[in-house]
Amino acid sequence: MLKTMLNNGTKKRTLFILLFLCCTVALLINFQSAKAKSIVLDEVASQASVTAELNGSLMSLIDLGTKTTVSGSPLRIVLKWQGAISGYNDPSVEVAKLSIHLGLTVPSGIEEEGHMTYRSTAVKPYGSNLSLFWSDLGEGNSYVIVTLDTSDLQNEASFQGFADEVSTILEQNNIKAEWNVSLQGIAEQQGGPEEVLSQTEGLLIEQFKAVSEKESYKDVTTISRTYSIPDLKRSVVSGNHSISAQIAVHHEDQKGTNRLTIGFPLITIEY
Repeated sequence: MLKTMLNNGTKKRTLFILLFLCCTVALLINFQSAKAKSIVLDEVASQASVTAELNGSLMSLIDLGTKTTVSGSPLRIVLKWQGAISGYNDPSVEVAKLSIHLGLTVPSGIEEEGHMTYRSTAVKPYGSNLSLFWSDLGEGNSYVIVTLDTSDLQNEASFQGFADEVSTILEQNNIKAEWNVSLQGIAEQQGGPEEVLSQTEGLLIEQFKAVSEKESYKDVTTISRTYSIPDLKRSVVSGNHSISAQIAVHHEDQKGTNRLTIGFPLITIEY
């Protein structure tokens, strides 16, 4: 009888241990699953935040440009994403994957200054152009620039929607890219460049709170200023300043007009 009781005790302990192990494994699985879901949700939230940030800045820039340029005149917009990608084995495979996702022809690589580079361009709806530049830096590292531009904005919603799509594609392809956008047109006010800049600056101050001038440049035909604007979340560091916006006005002597360029956070095209 004693032997039977001992055997029963051993079986109960074994069952208890097995039950404990099963519960522990189940808890670990649930924990890892919850952690994975949390990471995915954080990534989705981060991407949504970046997209919302870009959308808000783009809408504000178009609104500002529309108010300060000649009605009906061409409104040029250049939107750039620049970022790094690493940890791959074959750059041509990554280039092909990104090109296909962006709706571009898969480019062949050419060697430039010791690096393999890839370029592809396509015309998109409403006269927009999309281009890809990929530079392989070696050892599984590359630098990528994607540009969406239009020489005359015809459809704001279409341009903005495609910008959202590009941002999502870059994120999905593990490219952590920073964006910047520039707008250019013929200034409605045709006095001196400084007058045009002051008028545009006044509208910028109306549109945002706490606009503060940081840097300036001036020559015979051109004037430029940069600003810190807390309401614009995207900024870059220039010297000791955090820059969120730049305005430049260039007087074209032959045409007798002023070319106005506005950039968030900086102008990245010729002004």
